[in-house]
Amino acid sequence: MMSVLRENMFNLFMQHLPGISFIKDLAGHYLYVNDQWKRLVSPDPAETQPGGADGNACARQFEENDQRAIAEAVGIQTVETVQAEDGAHHWIMSEFPIRDEQGEVVLLGGIGFDITRRLRLEEELNIYRERLASLAVELAVAEDRERSRIAGELHDQVGQNLFLAGLKLGSLRSASLAEDDRRVLEEIRQLVSGALQDIRSLTCQLRPPLLAHGGLVAALCWLGEQFREDFGLQVEVFDDQQEKPLSHEVSSTVFQVVRELLLNIAKHASAPRAAISVTTESGAITITVEDGGAGFDVSSVSRNCGKSGGFGLFNARQKIEYLGGVLTVHSEPGRGTRTVIRLPLRGEGGSTTLGAQRGAP
Repeated sequence: MMSVLRENMFNLFMQHLPGISFIKDLAGHYLYVNDQWKRLVSPDPAETQPGGADGNACARQFEENDQRAIAEAVGIQTVETVQAEDGAHHWIMSEFPIRDEQGEVVLLGGIGFDITRRLRLEEELNIYRERLASLAVELAVAEDRERSRIAGELHDQVGQNLFLAGLKLGSLRSASLAEDDRRVLEEIRQLVSGALQDIRSLTCQLRPPLLAHGGLVAALCWLGEQFREDFGLQVEVFDDQQEKPLSHEVSSTVFQVVRELLLNIAKHASAPRAAISVTTESGAITITVEDGGAGFDVSSVSRNCGKSGGFGLFNARQKIEYLGGVLTVHSEPGRGTRTVIRLPLRGEGGSTTLGAQRGAP
């Protein structure tokens, strides 16, 4: 009774398995196949013997793995492609030896599952990621142009008007005015002077003149001073004093990415200090930004792009990769954050190496 029950349970399990299953002898003859296998391959397993002339692609693919599974005496896993009426289907197949009580291999078992839908979804996801990356690059270019345009207008129009307003207010200081009027005039002059300073600071952040005249490191030192004044964040900048031949596009992009990283530290890290290190080695420049603050779960932020700065990191990574570089983030809750940017130097032949690294997991 128990043996009949076990046989019925085995048959029920195999027939309801959401995939194919089979058992072969060591000569490759099919001793058992479930209904899924019959629908995919043949209603009669005897028609698909090794070396048969039926031309069934699935059976041939299975047979090629038999000897390997027997010789290695371990399970093997392959992805097989099978032509069906609605096109090619891809199956993940596992073939494994079945041993007797003495440990000898006496049979071969196999199961397989159709992963066509999963592969198609992965392909669609990759296309989506490529489109998203392309949009991020276009956004980066548009951002740079817009920053330059806004900086120019702030300097040439708003800044100049405020400067002229300050001059005119200053000329009124010698006029015969009541004490209260003179006090109000001075307050207005100070407001205009402060606004002019804010405009100059914002213009420098959008399009730092130091990038063109002093280079990336000088611009980052100035940026560190701005964050100390604006947020109370003490920023230390280390430079290895090596030559850093970078194009304006690269310097500008790196500057803006580092600025975004420092903003994240100031707003979210709860860290009083941050450090920026700029070094060169093997035809590449490495910029490291780190803090000892709150830290975060990198994988969680990557999955929830757009929340808590996730899109900011994604956007920064896309910008750096567009320039042929690599951006990696190392962080754990309570253990701070370390972001490393690595880019090829101009004329140093570093692009190929970095490109290979970017393609790696």
